[in-house]
Order: sequence, then C-alpha cells, then structure tokens
Amino acid sequence: MYVSGEGKIIQREMEAKKTLSDTKEDLTNKIQNTKEDGTDKKVDINNKIQEVKEEASNKKDEIQEGLDNAKGEVTEKIEKLEKESDEEGMTPAEKVLNDIISKFRQGTGQINEAISDYTTDSDTSKKPKETLKPLVDVLETNETIILIADISGVKKEEIEIGISKNCVEITAMYKEEPEMEDVTFTQKERSYGKTHRTIPLSKEVKVKEAKAKYKKCKLTITIPKTVEDVTKVNIDD
Repeated sequence: MYVSGEGKIIQREMEAKKTLSDTKEDLTNKIQNTKEDGTDKKVDINNKIQEVKEEASNKKDEIQEGLDNAKGEVTEKIEKLEKESDEEGMTPAEKVLNDIISKFRQGTGQINEAISDYTTDSDTSKKPKETLKPLVDVLETNETIILIADISGVKKEEIEIGISKNCVEITAMYKEEPEMEDVTFTQKERSYGKTHRTIPLSKEVKVKEAKAKYKKCKLTITIPKTVEDVTKVNIDD
C-alpha cells in the first residue's frame, strides 16, 4: 500500500509519541518503585536504630545494676571491717596491716616449726637447738574452736598466749638449767628456755571473748567463732 510522504511523517510522529509515552510511563513506574524502596529502607533503618537504642538501654541497666551490686558489696566489707576493727580496739587501717602481718607470720611460723623439728642436735650431751614444743589438739564445734596443749614443768605465769583472728601463739618459758658447780651433762633431754608454737585456725574467731585455763599440765583455750551477719533479701513480684 502506498503511503505518501506526509503520511509517513504523521506515522513517525505517532510512533515517537507512543515511544515517549511508554518511556514516560516506565520512568514514572521506576520513580514510584524507587520511592517505595526508599520508604521500606527508611522504615528498616528506623527499626534498626530503635533496636540499637533498646539494646543500649538494656546494657546501661545491666551496667548500673552491676555497679550497684559492687557498691553494696564494698559497703558491706567496709562496715564489716569497721565493726571488727572496733571490736579489736584498732583502726581499720591498723586491722588491715595486722591481718597481713598475721598471715605472713602464720606462714613463716609453720615453715620454721617444720624445720626446727628436724634440726635438734643428735648429741644428747649438748643442749638441743630447740626446746620441746607443746603438743596441741584442735577441736571445733559449731560455735567454738578449742585448743588443748600439753605443757609440763611450768607455772601458768610462765605461759603466754597470743590470739589473732586466724591463729593462736603459745609461748612457754621453762626453768633455767640447774645451777651446780663443777658438773657437766652426760645426758640432756629436758627442755630449758623458751619454746614457741603457732597454731593456724580454720575459721575467724572473736579474739576478745577467748578464755584459757591451765590445770594438771594441760592448757585449754576456748575461742568463739565469728559468725558472719546474714542479710535477708526480699523477692520482688
């Protein structure tokens, strides 16, 4: 079919308009889709921001709770230290220093005792390097710690007892050697001079409430245990 030049022009214009219309519609759809994607992404970003805020808030609450608990524990320890130091008649700083020294002396005392048990002189004609140490039994009840020591040949005035919250020190002074002229020992087994024994305690004790008695060569020391205060905690609904 023959189409004139003018008809061809009209046909091309119509095709161009249709192409332009299709392009415009396609762009419109893309813009709409882009807007919808942007809206969805914005919502997703807002949701994530909200989640991060909630998580940060929870972490903050956990940290604050931990700080409160730590503060409470420190306060309890300070109050306990002040109470114990007041009972023992010293300042908290003096008590801390005394506890450190006691633990150090307790450790070194055990080492020295273990060594001294094996360092006596085998020659019985000479004086032993260490006098005989008192034998001690340690007993416990729910409320007290009891020490029973065998110490013979001395008076109660010749026995010294030192007690800290975690150890007991017993010192006994035996009579001096017999004053005799022109004599030498051919055998020497009795103890002379000072002897010392440190006994560690498994529990803290009330030092000021300790009692001791010495009868028939037996020294008995009774010390009440320190009972820690128990704080009751209510359970919230």
